[in-house]
Amino acid sequence: MVIEHNGSPLIVVSKDHGGTGRGQAVIKLGLKHAVTGARSNERFRGSESLEVMVLAQNEYQFLYMDGDTVHLMDMQTFEELTMGVDTFDGSKEHLALLEDGMTVTVKVLVPEPGPISWRLPLRHTYKVKSVDQSIEKDKGATYVNAVLENGAQVKVPSFIRPGESVVIDTSQLAYVSRA
Repeated sequence: MVIEHNGSPLIVVSKDHGGTGRGQAVIKLGLKHAVTGARSNERFRGSESLEVMVLAQNEYQFLYMDGDTVHLMDMQTFEELTMGVDTFDGSKEHLALLEDGMTVTVKVLVPEPGPISWRLPLRHTYKVKSVDQSIEKDKGATYVNAVLENGAQVKVPSFIRPGESVVIDTSQLAYVSRA
């Protein structure tokens, strides 16, 4: 949920409802600024009202990266959107998983301030370029390092061979299954 408080869009991270036996109810909210990412805690009385904002999640296609800027295209209107790498929901090592034509999700606050962040799909299929050889005497499920065609490195089971397609969980950089 996103609320507007003191003219700023804030994402509700946590909430706690409480109160004393005699007084009014108090709602404690853990908030994160939607644009800057700054965290704060606020208390509200039960009688106070807040404006709820609309947070839309739109699908865009990744076109290319130019330094610290990514270029995305809305597949319905074919409009190009540029966003900074600093607005990426994830760590810098996850950026290596970006591929041309990949569908990414952009969080947009309606009507303003507009696009605030973007993230990779939860799972995506990649082609394996090379795999480290495992030791033959290992028994059971062993994982080896693999390099994907886009240069990203992940651990895959030892039965995966170069040229195969694998499904990767992009949030944890983890092997899920064969494609």
